[in-house]
Amino acid sequence: MPTDAKAHWLQTGPARVLLGLLLALAFALLIAAWTQPLLTVQVTARLPAFIPEPFQSMTILDETRSVVTMIERLIETNYIVIAAMLFIFGVALPIVKNIGVGLVIALPPGGRGRALASVLQFIGRFAMVDIFAVAIIVSVMAASTIGQGDNPGPATVETVTRLRSGFYLFIVYVLLSFVIDVLLALRARRTGV
Repeated sequence: MPTDAKAHWLQTGPARVLLGLLLALAFALLIAAWTQPLLTVQVTARLPAFIPEPFQSMTILDETRSVVTMIERLIETNYIVIAAMLFIFGVALPIVKNIGVGLVIALPPGGRGRALASVLQFIGRFAMVDIFAVAIIVSVMAASTIGQGDNPGPATVETVTRLRSGFYLFIVYVLLSFVIDVLLALRARRTGV
């Protein structure tokens, strides 16, 4: 189907329903990504062989975090600015963007839809910031335990960081959001919205 025909089809009722369903799925994925575990960090100390068997291995840290629990933990430990940035770019901005996209889909082509699309384009510039925020959190959580392995004594410290379902749900949300943005851009090419 030529691009012009695709853009025309995107103005039809069934296309708007499809876009609305894709948006609802993306929003559901986003909420699941916030609440499901994002990563697990496990730090284990291994002591020398002369220590009796039940004491040779000790788990020092075993934490699983979601975006919501990370924000709570950052607030508890007085990292208010980081918690606020994570909330703004990882929670609030995606909500605003999704509401705006829903309005663009629902509004008829023309005036208000075009103005709203311009605002969404501005907000979209920050869309990658939430990915950056998650990457920073994953890095900080992993790096905060790496230094514990620099122990000059006979014990060794092993750090294992695992990405969990929330991370993958977030990636699927980002990809689906990208598809919606592309479809809306095709529609805008035809109608200006």
